[in-house]
Amino acid sequence: MGKILVTGATGTVGSAVVKSLARIKADFVAGVRDHAKAKEKLGASSPLVTFDFADLATYAAATQGVDRVFLIGPPLDYTLDKLLIPFIDYLKSKNIVRVVYLSAFGVEKISHELSFHKVVEEKLRADGFHLTVLRPTFFAQNFKNYEWDNITKYKITYTPSGNGKTAFVDIADVGDVTAKVLTESGHEGKDYILTGPESISYHDAAQLLTEVRKEPIAYPAPTPEQFTETLKQAGAPDFIAPYMIQVYSMIANHHVDYVSPVIPQLLGRAATPLKTVLLKEMA
Repeated sequence: MGKILVTGATGTVGSAVVKSLARIKADFVAGVRDHAKAKEKLGASSPLVTFDFADLATYAAATQGVDRVFLIGPPLDYTLDKLLIPFIDYLKSKNIVRVVYLSAFGVEKISHELSFHKVVEEKLRADGFHLTVLRPTFFAQNFKNYEWDNITKYKITYTPSGNGKTAFVDIADVGDVTAKVLTESGHEGKDYILTGPESISYHDAAQLLTEVRKEPIAYPAPTPEQFTETLKQAGAPDFIAPYMIQVYSMIANHHVDYVSPVIPQLLGRAATPLKTVLLKEMA
């Protein structure tokens, strides 16, 4: 068994995968663009290699001795498929065909503009990769990573999710599942939906935040129009609101109201509840 390349290694999910692989002492290398920043985030002992999807000159050294790849693209990129395909072609040319790809739960329900996951998955399958697709739902850490100011300054959680529900998943659980499927056989050809243990609404999440923060946190359930205007007033780039509205429409339209058994089945323990993550991240 050869080495694992972790792409996107300093991102939210990639860094969790690195942590999980290091814990089980797997043979891996973290593909990064900036070594100094990566050491700060991942730790001085993390094995690093220079890698950039947009720089074909980094491909050879990054894949030296590698026979498996964790493939994840950057967030908020409508052209993700175009960024990843040259690297996928390179992997195929070098017969590095074991890939674990991080997609998303519910992508088949999303609009054409956000179909990049589907394009990448179809490319990997058509090219004969030994593929495992991971489909996490909305991350429990989003409340810290994207809504910290809303929650701490304005005492709200603010997404256009209506009254829909999702089973927020802990990124650490995603990291542990990824490490497991990368280091074991038998997961090729599988699609794994990854969720937390309980499907809840943003109204429920606001109540949990109220308990954890020990102060009232509200969910005003903004309409898409209200959400767009708020982001415009905050100076966000114009493409952000339409992107986020499409993403959160999966909750609002009840497309991701589902609790998956995969994390307990693969890890032999319960998936981490949202409140546990909030206590760690938001208290």
